[in-house]
Amino acid sequence: MDTIQTLINKSSVLYSEIEIKNAIQDIASQANQTIDASEIYVLCVMNGALIFAGQLLPQLEKNIQYSYIHATRYDNSIIGGSIHWLVKPPKDIEGKTVLILDDILDEGITLNEIVSTCRTMNAKEIYTAVLFDKEITKEKSYSPNFIGLRVPDQFVFGYGLDCKGLGRNLPHLYALK
Repeated sequence: MDTIQTLINKSSVLYSEIEIKNAIQDIASQANQTIDASEIYVLCVMNGALIFAGQLLPQLEKNIQYSYIHATRYDNSIIGGSIHWLVKPPKDIEGKTVLILDDILDEGITLNEIVSTCRTMNAKEIYTAVLFDKEITKEKSYSPNFIGLRVPDQFVFGYGLDCKGLGRNLPHLYALK
């Protein structure tokens, strides 16, 4: 079984903690300028967006309601499968401006499903922010409103993202070699 040190040894740093924090500041600035609502309902996609959300929320200049959702295609695998809902959006998003925070956008399948679900629950407006956007050759099924950093088409982990259940707490973003 891999340890975190074994994974780090098989990887390289893509973005440092400082670069990631600067990207989060940029997302906050864009969201503050773009979202024309005094109150927003923020939904954090668990588990990966937890660190991102924790650093973004204090920078948002809005009244905030906050909850989490949990939809995954990966579980403990590095290959995405079908979407599995563990926690759906709360019913009280109806009529509200919603900001969905996700850790990474691969093909956009999960985020597209989350947005679609919020639409069927009658959210007034829906915005999305992803900390990392993976540059893949395939066309994505969803384009977020706000993007932090672009990453190559490699498996990445750290700063909220895991590799086989490990590494979410790492302060940098790593790519497996």
